[in-house]
Amino acid sequence: MIENPFPHTWQELQHGVCRLFNEIGLNAEVGKVLSTPRGTVEIDVYAVDENSVDKIRYIVECKNWLTAVPQTVVHSFTTVMHEVGGNIGYIISQKGLQAGAVEYTKSTNIVGLTYEEFQRRYFSVWYEKFFVPQVGDIVDALTQYVEPINSRRERHLGQLDENKRKEFYILLERYFGFGISMAFFEFPRYSPKLSITVPEDIEKAKRKLAELGDEFSFTSLYFRDFLIELRRKVSDVTEKFNNIFGANIFE
Repeated sequence: MIENPFPHTWQELQHGVCRLFNEIGLNAEVGKVLSTPRGTVEIDVYAVDENSVDKIRYIVECKNWLTAVPQTVVHSFTTVMHEVGGNIGYIISQKGLQAGAVEYTKSTNIVGLTYEEFQRRYFSVWYEKFFVPQVGDIVDALTQYVEPINSRRERHLGQLDENKRKEFYILLERYFGFGISMAFFEFPRYSPKLSITVPEDIEKAKRKLAELGDEFSFTSLYFRDFLIELRRKVSDVTEKFNNIFGANIFE
């Protein structure tokens, strides 16, 4: 899961859906007011794929109810979809749709999803377009500090006294595995044909890093929090190397 699939309020649900859409490259906003033949209507989440040829429009209704959404809600939503010119409609809820509502949507461009299902639907795209670049943005210096061959690092290393060099090699041994692991997030930037391996679940991803040592045991339950943990760890480790040289030598 990207984040908690059970938001406490409908506002949290709306903003979660909107945030995810924006993070995968859509132009999304909450509470969009649109004109219809019957007047104006406020859309819970409105998103446009500006990169698509036809500027695909997503219309989303969020129902953070403790019961399944009935068919009457779907009927009303269908009318809104037609009147605002939506291409794809989502009714995102906590408990999904009632059986009659599910049957009705089979012949429409409307899909009923729980927030968990919505996250799973877009997880691989989110991981590739948001998670990976967010880590990749901050790993460059760490990668160069630990990679086997780096001429700039060696020049600066040669200017340090013996104690500082010893400190460097201690850090290198300690963080080589972690730095190389994080380097994989940058590879697609330089070799676009390289595929990104999307982790099956967060526990598997955490176990793989924990094999590097207790220092790399992360506690997040969801990938959004895991991203925050990883970025913080990369920054902390990079700063340890920076302190040895007195600055980030790769800026």
